[in-house]
Amino acid sequence: MRDYPFIKVAIVFVLGMIASEYFQIGILPVVIVFLLIILFFVFRNQLRNRGYYSTAILIFTSLLIFAIGNLIASNSRITFNPALTEINKVKNTTAYGQITKIDLIKSDQLIFYLAVDSIYSDEFLIKEQINILCKVKDSWKSLLSLYSELKPGNELKVEGYYHKGKEKRNPGEFDYNAYLHSKDILGIININDDSEITILNSNANYFKNLIFQVRVSIDDRIKEYNSAETASLLRGLLLADRGEINYETKTDFINAGVVHVLAVSGLHVGYIIVIFLFLFGRFNIYLKSILTMIGLILFMLVTGIPPSVFRATVMAIVIIIAYLSNRSTNLINSISIAAVIILLMNPNELYNPGFQLSFAAVLAIGIILPYLNKLISEWNVQNKILKYILVFCAVSFSAQIGTLPFTLLYFNKFSVIALFTNLIVIPSIGIIIGAAIITLSTSLFLPGVAVYFAAFTDIFSSLILSVIKFSGNLSFSYLSITDFSIIDLLIFYLMLSALLILLPRFNSIKSRLILLILVTANTFIYSTIDDTSLLPDNELSVLMIDVDQGDSFLIKFPNGKTALVDAGNATGSFDNGERVIIPLLNYLDIKKIDYGIVSHIDSDHYGGFVSLILAGKIDKILKPAIDSTLSKDKKFELFAHEQNIPIEYFSERKSEIGNAVIYFLWDEKLESISSNSTNDKSGFFKLVYGNTSFLFTGDIEKRIEKFYSLKYRNFIDSDVLKVAHHGSKTSSSELFLEYVTPEISLISAGFKNKFRHPTKEILERLKESGSSIYRTDMDKAVLLRSNGRDIEIVNW
Repeated sequence: MRDYPFIKVAIVFVLGMIASEYFQIGILPVVIVFLLIILFFVFRNQLRNRGYYSTAILIFTSLLIFAIGNLIASNSRITFNPALTEINKVKNTTAYGQITKIDLIKSDQLIFYLAVDSIYSDEFLIKEQINILCKVKDSWKSLLSLYSELKPGNELKVEGYYHKGKEKRNPGEFDYNAYLHSKDILGIININDDSEITILNSNANYFKNLIFQVRVSIDDRIKEYNSAETASLLRGLLLADRGEINYETKTDFINAGVVHVLAVSGLHVGYIIVIFLFLFGRFNIYLKSILTMIGLILFMLVTGIPPSVFRATVMAIVIIIAYLSNRSTNLINSISIAAVIILLMNPNELYNPGFQLSFAAVLAIGIILPYLNKLISEWNVQNKILKYILVFCAVSFSAQIGTLPFTLLYFNKFSVIALFTNLIVIPSIGIIIGAAIITLSTSLFLPGVAVYFAAFTDIFSSLILSVIKFSGNLSFSYLSITDFSIIDLLIFYLMLSALLILLPRFNSIKSRLILLILVTANTFIYSTIDDTSLLPDNELSVLMIDVDQGDSFLIKFPNGKTALVDAGNATGSFDNGERVIIPLLNYLDIKKIDYGIVSHIDSDHYGGFVSLILAGKIDKILKPAIDSTLSKDKKFELFAHEQNIPIEYFSERKSEIGNAVIYFLWDEKLESISSNSTNDKSGFFKLVYGNTSFLFTGDIEKRIEKFYSLKYRNFIDSDVLKVAHHGSKTSSSELFLEYVTPEISLISAGFKNKFRHPTKEILERLKESGSSIYRTDMDKAVLLRSNGRDIEIVNW
């Protein structure tokens, strides 16, 4: 630490910021400590004689830095009026404000940001300065027209459908609403027609509009010369806009451990520095450095000044200035200075995962890499290419070790093949960026030549994307880590610090290896202290998944087997199987569902199963007998057979799964009394574990409820009822509830859905029966756990 004085300043400053979450110091203590430091300086000679001076100055300077960090963080915290954060899903909303930023156009929508003066509807009126994200969905022609017309600085009147961002509604899910709030954005207005946008004042912000037009021009040229797949990748790499990269590709990047290359950051800034140093190589050191810094700032502006690029640019400029001023260019000191500068400008960056990952990576390279370089030197490798590969692996390994705790904390995945894929992908991304820049530059003067560079970029990027897709889809490409916590993160860094401190004291390879094994073992042991399993073994767990307006229930049996009852809807814009259930299964480390139970063939129940089957997540399907009059039923069965998924039909039978039992209740007479509605053909079964029971009803309606009530009578008495048809008044009759007598009722329904489920009538009826009600529209996902004696509602 003696060689890294500024990291001490950074650590104390950050500790002061973190402390502001628990207490605020205020301006007066800062002034008092500052005055004390001045007094100590004035009387320094007397204090030196007594040996107090150095100690006192160190203590009071640390207190001052701590207090400044606390004060700055306290005063910059983003807060919203609590009443505003509760507003959700309001139609016919009108807002007046000024455009602050416009995103690059996407194939299906245009996004811009509005600094709002006032926003109102029939339900609320706000006259506060707030920021709103506006999404316009219209025909491509209308979007293009609007895209060319709108400019940063324009004052608008917009009308549309207001809602807040999607919250964390299931375990392991990303909280988009919290993310928007961290960006000082209250909510979203969806606009379905460009006629709902009125330009009140067309005056533009000159600087912002200039940057926007440059970005648009670069984007247009990329699209003109490159294929759609390559253009979407280049838009992410050069313009920091990943909106056109599809969900599957992003997932492949995550699984392969190379998602960091999609976030324009230090890696990309490093490539830009190399390009600039090459271009300005013949100039003297001062001119070359100044031109490089100017180039970095221009690159930062063209990318739209995302926090990751700003961080990397500040770091690079700090290092260049330190070099020019003959100061130490020690990486750790430089990154510490950059961190403090960034946090002074925007203290909220401290809680940005990108900030944490960036600085953890660079600090790890500065601290761990010297150890690895020393080890490589001891090997005395003569082959230059092999030595380069080893050094590159050492840099990549250092960064991955440094960022591993944050990666596990935020992504819940450990990429097994990251070191290998980074060895291929990182240099390749540099080639792609270089080729793209040459294409863009050449296209200004020699468009005919630029075509060949673009063709090379297309072929090379397609090859790299194929490598990423292949590696990301390997069965062993990553491990799911679901219980990594802040405590585990601290334990990891403490153990890593201990290893780095103790390592120089051991000389032999054997002793170092023993030390490494001991530290690693202790890290694993201590990391299990706070581990808890969301779905523990030897208990029955039932999770009502929030799939908006639809049904989906995950069951984990005491013996570890799993069942999924329905899988929500799948539409062109959102597939619950792909976007909700598969990430949930990965988060819970469930490799495969043993029993996929389709209650009936309605899209909001079976739609999500298609993605699950394609992903190899379903072992077999249980469903109602095929209805030859329903084309969707025939298509689904054909699809399942093509994917080699066996299908069993519901029948009256008992299935024992470990210590739990499922009673499938069925009767041939149902065929004759069922209406044409698929709801009446829903599977109906009772799950029993010990003295606890759960009744699943699909979407059966009153006529079928009566049939089951009269046939099975007290046998359908259950502790937990999955309320039929999302709480619609077509189900949950008085007779049925008299036989079931549920203590807990579960209702799966979308927030403010157009069907107005659940109905007030059914809610009152359930309350009168003495049942506690849990519903996804209000309570999000609901987790129940049974030990065979009692049922516990678990706060996941």
